[in-house]
Amino acid sequence: MSLHRQLVLMITGLLLVLLAGIGYLSVHNSRNYLEYQMHNHAQDTATSLGLSLAKPLAEDDLALVQTMVDAIFDSGDFVNIVLRNQDGDVITSRQAKVPPHLVPDWFVGWLQINPMPGVSEITENWRRVGEVRVFSDKNVAIRNIWSAAKQTFWLFVVVGGVSWILILVIVRKVLAPLRTLEKQADAICEKDFTSQQPLPKTRELRRVVQAINRMTRQLKLLFDEQVTQIEQVRNQAYVDTITGLGNGRFFNAQLQARLVSPEEPFSGSLVRLEVQGMGEYNEHYGHDAGNLLLRRIGQVWMTCLGEVDGHCVARVTGSRFAALLPRQSVEQTGALVDDALDRMQHLDGMDIGGANVQLFAGMSACMVGSDPKLLEAQASVALGRALSFRSGHVEIYDQNAHGDAMTPSLPGVPDWEGFLTNIIRERKVVLHYQPVLSCVSEAVMHYEALARVEIDGKLVTAGHFIPLVERFDMMIGFDKLIVETIIGHLTSQDSGRLLPVAINLSSSSIRQETFENWLLDKVQAHRDIAPYLIFEVPEITVRTAHGKLRRLAIRLQEVGAKMTIDHFGTTNSSFGYLCGLPLYSIKVDSSYIRDIEENLDHQFFVQSLVRIAHSRQIRVTAEMVEQKEQWALLRQFKLDGAQGYYLGEPEGRQDAA
Repeated sequence: MSLHRQLVLMITGLLLVLLAGIGYLSVHNSRNYLEYQMHNHAQDTATSLGLSLAKPLAEDDLALVQTMVDAIFDSGDFVNIVLRNQDGDVITSRQAKVPPHLVPDWFVGWLQINPMPGVSEITENWRRVGEVRVFSDKNVAIRNIWSAAKQTFWLFVVVGGVSWILILVIVRKVLAPLRTLEKQADAICEKDFTSQQPLPKTRELRRVVQAINRMTRQLKLLFDEQVTQIEQVRNQAYVDTITGLGNGRFFNAQLQARLVSPEEPFSGSLVRLEVQGMGEYNEHYGHDAGNLLLRRIGQVWMTCLGEVDGHCVARVTGSRFAALLPRQSVEQTGALVDDALDRMQHLDGMDIGGANVQLFAGMSACMVGSDPKLLEAQASVALGRALSFRSGHVEIYDQNAHGDAMTPSLPGVPDWEGFLTNIIRERKVVLHYQPVLSCVSEAVMHYEALARVEIDGKLVTAGHFIPLVERFDMMIGFDKLIVETIIGHLTSQDSGRLLPVAINLSSSSIRQETFENWLLDKVQAHRDIAPYLIFEVPEITVRTAHGKLRRLAIRLQEVGAKMTIDHFGTTNSSFGYLCGLPLYSIKVDSSYIRDIEENLDHQFFVQSLVRIAHSRQIRVTAEMVEQKEQWALLRQFKLDGAQGYYLGEPEGRQDAA
């Protein structure tokens, strides 16, 4: 139980005890006082009446006696007057008919007011002639005490309620720094090292907050140092030290990963850039000048090609650069490379002292299922042909033979744009579900939805048509179709059999505010199944739309849905952004899984990622687990889950259920 709640209960209890005590003392004192007053009143009346009745009673004037008794009885609050002679016989008696006291029975029983009667002997010439007893009406006292008790109660309720509210406000204000400390401690557990400001005014709390702030700053330094060390080791393996681009190892891993799986949509262009004359340049002007020139060339290479979503740009060897540009036709890529070469030839240092530095580029078209070695050979052949031209020439490998790299060579679809428009309009997409298994229990954690379309009676995977959906600017419509279809599937199932489903969203959709609002409205309209929705976005979105992605993740979390970063590790992004996004999980890119059993650098990266993500309560999963050895190693590294054809192939809705 929280301290705030304990204080509230304690204050409430004290106020109730105070109410009970004040009520008891007030009623008790009033009862004793009224009981004493009624006895005195009755006694005074009896004494006065006794003196008045002495002579009439001695003379046996009963009419006068009755008149005097009636006069006294009618003039006061008496319930009974009894007059007896010297022998104890009743001469006259007046008994009042007691009306309803209009007071609760429990109060009358608890009050127990019993005033003593007034008693007086009647004497005449020193001779006793009778006795009179006067009983006061206690119902009057009971009604007075009940009225006073009610007034006291309501006065206490009003005053006590106002006091209780004021005390709560004061307690809340005093304890506010403690609640902030609690949030700060939770944030530290999630590796969010934010100091508490402003400092509380209470001296003791101020000292505690200052101590916590100092500890927070120290922990932030330690965590930043750890992340820096991990990234330094990672950079040594995957980043070129001169240009800051990915190195040859990183580029080859990305090329292999993107061309292997038919489930991951990819097609585009592979580009090789050769910088000739760097040997002579270094001999004449020194390696520092040569490195500076290569760094400038790398910056232009990244600036011109880095605007393509999902790009992979690298310096693969000393004077060779490469780029993998998804969803770009050879014509589009050629225009980007021409612009890059033109900028490079106007760089400072290219023409100093008659330096003969020349630039050439070769390109090949690629898509899912292509042989990476063949593609690189084609790009190299194109580059070799470019060398026979002047500097700045770009050569495309066998363009006439390969045709449009963006159009899959599938029969039966003469008009892809019309075909895909019809798919979206008539909702003809087919969904298969691949299980994601827990690395601990091997149970199904959730499923990932994979899109298919039917062509001539055969289902075609997303790798063949998603690039075309993006090319024809249909991604928002296609993403809406997938989301609505999966929500429909989940809604139609028995709630006891539901398992979460991961839904892939494109970067282009995330960047559109209209799609963001539509998605949130759709999820809010189905709050009962929101906890079963996991939205996966590619890591490139973190770089291109971090602000929108963070806002969307927070709003999805508020309604119960979850967000995952897909293809983690493809952009050389810093681990730091994990601290700014409320993520459910991250999925390690397949380029780190494909040869993890042999590659120590990949093992280090995955293990480091697991430690950092788990410290933020973020799950880590892996994709494209195709071998027993990979599965065993991932379980040893304490990942949360994994998927791949070794663990389970994509199946139709009924089979998956």
